[in-house]
Amino acid sequence: MKYIQTSILKILGVAAFLFGAIGTHAQTPAELLQKADSLFIKKQFTQSFEVYQRVHNRGQYSPAMFLKMAFIQEGLNKPGLALYYLNLYYLASGDDQTLVKMEELAAKNKLYGYENTPIVQARELVTRYRPFAAAGIAAIILLLMAIAVYQARKGTRPVAVVVLAILGLIFLGLFVNFSAPPQTAIIASNNTFVMAGPSSGASG
Repeated sequence: MKYIQTSILKILGVAAFLFGAIGTHAQTPAELLQKADSLFIKKQFTQSFEVYQRVHNRGQYSPAMFLKMAFIQEGLNKPGLALYYLNLYYLASGDDQTLVKMEELAAKNKLYGYENTPIVQARELVTRYRPFAAAGIAAIILLLMAIAVYQARKGTRPVAVVVLAILGLIFLGLFVNFSAPPQTAIIASNNTFVMAGPSSGASG
């Protein structure tokens, strides 16, 4: 009888664990984000970051989430990851002050591979609006082709329009192939001290 009771208790324990795991997995990104924010407010930073990562892995995010993830990584003495999440925050928010913060953080930690220059800013703009620019160029090419067909039906040789359409196709191909953002790496020259803020001991 005692053996049966023990077996039943084990089964109930396993069932409770499985239902708990399923319930956690079934949480929506919004619920996970709320949970992560609550942990962040309680200064349980490492747990908060893990939940933010789960939200990001599901393809969901908010600009504020990236900013908090950057703050956590900076406090954990991981400036490379802090720069990564700051960059994601910048791409999501377009806040130009983020570029200043990234430059300061890179200089402070002697990180190489990131510079806030006009060329970098222009590249960021191209990266952000690249799909829209490509779609706009494609629309212009289609319009030129439609004009060429219309002129041909009217008995006019659309030489100029066809040449423009061909040049547009060439430009579109070059733009799509060469406007992709280059892959860069941030390299630290030496170790730095842990800064004030969230730390591994502050995970609660």
